[in-house]
Parts: sequence; structure tokens; C-alpha cells
Amino acid sequence: MNRTIRLAAVLAALVVAAVAAASAGAATTISRPVNVTRDDTSQNETPLAIDPANPSIMVSGANDWNYNDGCGAYVSVDGGRSWTGALPEGYLPGITQFTNNPDVPGTGAYDAGGDPVVAFSPDGRSAYFVCQAFNFISNTRIQLLLNRGTVTNTGITWQTTGLTPIATWNGNGKTKGGNGQFPDHESIHVDPATGRIYVTWAQFDGLQGTHSPVLVATSTNGGRSFSAPVKVSVGNIRNNQDQRIVTDENGNAYLTFDNGVQGGKGTVLYMTKSTNGGTSWSAPVQFAALFNPVCVFPPDCFNISGGGFRAGGTYPTPAYDPVRKRLVVAYADIAGPYAQMYVTSAPVSDLSSWTAPRAIAAAPADQFMGELDIAPNGRYDASFYDREYTSNQLVDLTYATSPDGGVTWSHYRVTRAGFDPSTWGVPSSSALGYRPFIGDYNGIVSTNGSAAMAFTYVAAPQPFNLEVFFAKATP
Repeated sequence: MNRTIRLAAVLAALVVAAVAAASAGAATTISRPVNVTRDDTSQNETPLAIDPANPSIMVSGANDWNYNDGCGAYVSVDGGRSWTGALPEGYLPGITQFTNNPDVPGTGAYDAGGDPVVAFSPDGRSAYFVCQAFNFISNTRIQLLLNRGTVTNTGITWQTTGLTPIATWNGNGKTKGGNGQFPDHESIHVDPATGRIYVTWAQFDGLQGTHSPVLVATSTNGGRSFSAPVKVSVGNIRNNQDQRIVTDENGNAYLTFDNGVQGGKGTVLYMTKSTNGGTSWSAPVQFAALFNPVCVFPPDCFNISGGGFRAGGTYPTPAYDPVRKRLVVAYADIAGPYAQMYVTSAPVSDLSSWTAPRAIAAAPADQFMGELDIAPNGRYDASFYDREYTSNQLVDLTYATSPDGGVTWSHYRVTRAGFDPSTWGVPSSSALGYRPFIGDYNGIVSTNGSAAMAFTYVAAPQPFNLEVFFAKATP
């Protein structure tokens, strides 16, 4: 699409979205955010999954900067009103050598873990938690490990040993059949029709700098083993990341990812499709070109207002609309003076026909790090960080919803007060004593009755207490 035409479409969409937000009804309610982690050490990166057989049971996770230095794991059995950590101390077992007690060793083999992602089996009997495990010294293994949890009405019991390896780097640039240095930015999706588990990641290659192919591994036996990885990106589509997968009712899988075009020629978004359970994938097709992606990774880049901090800026978030049979993608872009959240979609019968990007909640303020899900009844739900409530000064979380396939949106403030991410962070040896880093993603899950959100927020003491928070929107 011609960029001038596209900009005009975007500006028109801003006006429509602003009118829709202003005329939003009062039916939607937002619960008071619940502090999931309730400690005095930082956590960030907050996936979320809801048990399809018992929606009162939820699981979330986090990078955990407590002494265990692994993946925090948190469970609710009352619909998110209260949360407990994985027994005994709130983190996923089987990852690191440490517990939160320096005198008690952990059941894992690694120095640290992170990048948590979570899901449930379709029957609700199993929970799946993938954590990247690694050591701090060089030339050692980096693994993606899946922990299979047993679900009961009282919670989830996780494995303490015997976690399933999905991808392993052995120090020689090999990962179960693929080339590269280490797996990163993983995500998980479980096909609700078949129970097939998809895990996809970018395989960053330190030797080649910008070479990061997208890989996918699948499991058809409940996560007890995984296929050899299949490479999705091909040819000169090389500098990739932020890959995610969704499926439709027929078992077709759709994967989206972003691509930094070689030679510094901008950023584009791609999608690819599998009709055989992830065994093979179609040639990736570009469906969007970004004006100026939000990049919040100082000192390399920081292109929104305020003090610098690391976060997830622009990344494509896909969802499948089962009512309208469309693939829908949300992402942040700076097409005007501010970073805004946009949505585009295409019918799955013609994935070459994408709509012009439409602003979700147009405002004279920066928005970034968005998540998207679609309820079985076709309602769209999104969450994202937003500075509109404080004249583009502080960051809040916004919830937005659309009843008509993304044509019009209403949006609401979730957090009760904004915060400055540059003044909060994780422990660091820097001159500040902390590294401003609020994580690369949050979580949202839609049901017909509500939208559940997990996100990084703050609590005293500052600056080291980033916390996992939970809130629910009832449209």
C-alpha cells in the first residue's frame, strides 16, 4: 500500500477511534488490580492462561529476581481474586540450582531462567509452562524446557525433575537440528481442537549478528516430547523475532513475526500458515510495513518520550476471530507524533487482503507493548501501556474492547495511578543500582464473559519492586 494513502487511512481511523472512545457506554467494569506476587523484589514478563475446563483456575509467570533467579509461577483457583506461588516458594521447580533459601538447593541444573510462557491442555487436566534455562558462563547449554503441571481444583502440581527439552544449544551453535547460538523470545500455543502444542522461538546467531530464523517445534503427546524444529523464515527474511502462533477450528496454524529488513531499510510484519500441524509452513508473506516501530531498548534505541527504560515496544500480536473467520493482528507504530496501537485483519480464506491499520484508542500520548485476544463470541480485547491519562508523562495499563470486529473500540484505564518506568527496574551492577526493565510482554485471555489481564506494575519499595498484577474486565 502506498505510504501516503496508508497515512491518510491511519489518520481517518484515529478520528473514528476517538469518537468511539468518547461515546463508550458505561457497561464495562474493570476490577481493582490484584498484586499477584506480593514481595519486595522485582518480577516482569507476565504470561496468562485460563483453564478451559474450569475458568476459575489460572496460571501466570514472570522473570523472578528472587534468590532462585528463575521463572516465577503463580496460580489462582478463584478466578484471579487471589494468587499463590508454585509450592513451596513461588517459582517453577526444575529450572535453576537455587531456591529462595541459600541453604537449600534447587532441583534444576541451571544458573537462571526466564522468558516464561504458559498454556493449558484442552481438557484442563494439564498446565504447560515453558522457561528458558541458561548458565551465566559461556560455552554452556541454553535450553527451552517445558514443565507439565497436573491440575486439580485446588491448584497445580509441577514437575520437580524430568522437564521436557524443546530446544538445546550445546555450545557449538546447534539446537536439535537447527543452526544458531541460542533460542529466545519463545511463545506457546495449544490447539483447542487437537491438543497439539506449538512452541516457536527466534534462534539468535551470535556469529552472524543479525541472523535469527524463526523455528517451531510441536508435541502431540502432551508435552512429553517435541518434534525436531522446523524453520519457518526462508531466504533473505533473516532478522526475525516476536513470533506467535494461533489456530483456527480446522487445525490450521497461523504464525506472525516481525522482520528488520537487511541494511536498515525498516521493519515489516510477516505471516505464514501451516495446514499439517506445523510439519511444514507456507512461504512467509508480508502483511504490514511499519512507519517507525516503537523501540525501547536503551542505549541502542529509545524513541518515545520520557526517561529511558527497556520494554516490549512494537511486536505483532495475532488472534483468530472464530465468528468472522479472520486473522487479526495488533501492534504499536509511530505513524504520527505519538506511538499508537493499531489493528489490521484479513479473512483466512484470502490472507493477501488485509485491512488498512485502524487505531484502537487514538490519543495524544504514547502507547506500546500491546496484547490481543478474541473471545469465542467474537469480541475483541486488547491491553497495552498508555500515557494518555497523565498528559504523556506516566505509564498506565489500558483495556480496549470491540464488539464489531475491530471497527469501533471503547477503552478504559485499568491501573489507578501511573508510574515512570525509568525509575523502576531489576537489580543491576550499574551506577543506578538497577536496570529499568519492565519486561517484553504482558498477558490477556478472553472468554465470552470477561477479559483477564496480567501485567507488570509497581509497588513499594522503589525502585526494585516491579510486581505481577492481575485485573479483569467485564464488558
